[in-house]
Amino acid sequence: MERMMGMSAMKTLMADLAPMMQGNVPYDGIAVQEAAFALQGHAGETLTGLFPQDDIPKASYAKREIWTDWERFAALSEELRLYSEGLSIAAANGLDAPVPAPVVATNNATAMPGMDHTAMQMPAEPEGFTVSELMGITSRAAVSPGTIAGAATETRPPGVDFAAMAADDVFERISQTCASCHAQFRRGN
Repeated sequence: MERMMGMSAMKTLMADLAPMMQGNVPYDGIAVQEAAFALQGHAGETLTGLFPQDDIPKASYAKREIWTDWERFAALSEELRLYSEGLSIAAANGLDAPVPAPVVATNNATAMPGMDHTAMQMPAEPEGFTVSELMGITSRAAVSPGTIAGAATETRPPGVDFAAMAADDVFERISQTCASCHAQFRRGN
């Protein structure tokens, strides 16, 4: 029963945030931050703790795959916690990511002495890799597209700066994590 209530609470929070993230209702940063904290409280070890390995009641939407692929389930649960934490940080940005301050250039050199990299050759980006693979967040075989959950040992998505992201971008990552988990571990609609 506790598991069902937790899932329902997360569903309600996401449904409440969706119109705001789509720009259909006025943005309320405090409400987004509160929802993010609530989502965070339902994710990670709190969520996995609600899935003891026992018989699945007939009324449950849980699939047996939760326990046969526990590492993946736990990784998605932790990913949900990390992105929820990220949403609480990005909430202050609203629906627009902060714009970095412009760099003032003088004679093809930045205003900071010794920081002229205009002649530097940058290697070409390898083709066929995702950004998360290039950043070392995931390995190619371990993860489905749109998620960072490749290993249960990840503690922080490296290279992701939630303070520089728009809240709706982080919300989208939460939505993708939920969709990935439901596709793999939930029966029914």
